[in-house]
Amino acid sequence: MIKLMLSFLIWSLIIVVVLLFAGVIFEQYSRWRLERTAFNGKIFVEINGKPLHYVKKGHGNCTIVFQSGMGSSHRVWEEIQDSISPHAVTISYDRNGLMLSEDTGIPVTNDHISHELQLLLEKTKCPKPYILVGHSMASVYLRPFIRRNVQDISGIILAEAANPKLAKEASPELLKALRIPPDWLIKSVVNTGIYRAVFSFIPISREIPFAHPLHRQERDFFYRSYHKVLEELKNDSLNFKDAEKYPSFGDIPLTVIMGTSEVRYAGIKKSSIKDEFRLLVNEGQHELLKLSSNSQLVKAQNSGHLLQINDKELLIKEINKMLKNQCFY
Repeated sequence: MIKLMLSFLIWSLIIVVVLLFAGVIFEQYSRWRLERTAFNGKIFVEINGKPLHYVKKGHGNCTIVFQSGMGSSHRVWEEIQDSISPHAVTISYDRNGLMLSEDTGIPVTNDHISHELQLLLEKTKCPKPYILVGHSMASVYLRPFIRRNVQDISGIILAEAANPKLAKEASPELLKALRIPPDWLIKSVVNTGIYRAVFSFIPISREIPFAHPLHRQERDFFYRSYHKVLEELKNDSLNFKDAEKYPSFGDIPLTVIMGTSEVRYAGIKKSSIKDEFRLLVNEGQHELLKLSSNSQLVKAQNSGHLLQINDKELLIKEINKMLKNQCFY
């Protein structure tokens, strides 16, 4: 009996090792195939000694600047950028270390991201004034840029903006419910092909439909971004604290768009934790209105956190409204 169990364990181990080895080969082959064409037709500018990928479209007398949230690439804005570009210059990009942009090795801080954006806008000759459209952590990352360029910013739209309130006031139970897997596990599943294989059959997120192009993009190219995603996560407390140094945008027109769909809370089973999360999100979004003396709150009923996917028409409408009021197209 003991010999039989030992034999079973040995063969199980051999099978696991073989499967992992096959997964690594599958992952490396997939990356090779993707990178044969991934950079074709793409445009880059050198920032801090490394190529940074950007997409610039449109013509006009001002620029709509899209800034993505934590770990997101320019692709999250693609449909919205295409809709806005007939009326203005638009620019989206991959921050250093994300998607097609190479990692500069510079730590992820609000100051660095703001400086990177400054250089990008200058080198690509984007016309002023700017209307900033930021998602999630972009509301934190953009604070130094807004302070330094207040005279050149004619409007700000914060879509589902991050607020330090959530991290500071959340209960241990809520933080546990929102906790992501440990770094070693994420690295393991990405490098052994498990991540790619699993999300070839199920959605990455409840808010990204399986058939949506962004799902395929995130599944195929996460290997290029996950190191920087983990770095951004590690630095979020530092960046939240730094953002508190910039409590006001003055009287710059500010639109805060808040997703109200229950899809955001679908992954939380305990009703009391779900209620706490809902309350903190609501309070946090309303608190962001204090950043400007000229602010408004817009509720997106079809979306949770990813407005760009599930309520893009509303987001396009609000951008066009600000564009008409501030850039007179």
